[in-house]
Amino acid sequence: MKLNKLILAEKIAFLLSIPPESNLAKLLSFCLATKPREKTSGLEIIKLTYELMENPSNLAYWTQDVLGIDLDYSDDEWKALGEMDIKDPVEFMDKLYQELADLNL
Repeated sequence: MKLNKLILAEKIAFLLSIPPESNLAKLLSFCLATKPREKTSGLEIIKLTYELMENPSNLAYWTQDVLGIDLDYSDDEWKALGEMDIKDPVEFMDKLYQELADLNL
């Protein structure tokens, strides 16, 4: 497999542009703490995540689905979930979308 360096550079630039205290950073930290990639295809993860984008009010259910994919609930996963501090899923996702719109890439 040939590595596409431009795509990698774009993804890294995107990650570097995200403020660490943002909802987007919290969501990405949660994603990095989970381990569904080992037993779930990328296509299944995309479908699951796309459903979240279509229904942001389902954020709490989505996080539980992602946690449960591998049936191994680690301390790191629970910690990252807690740090998201989700009180209102729609408000959390609205703020996340605004943060995305405000990124200067």
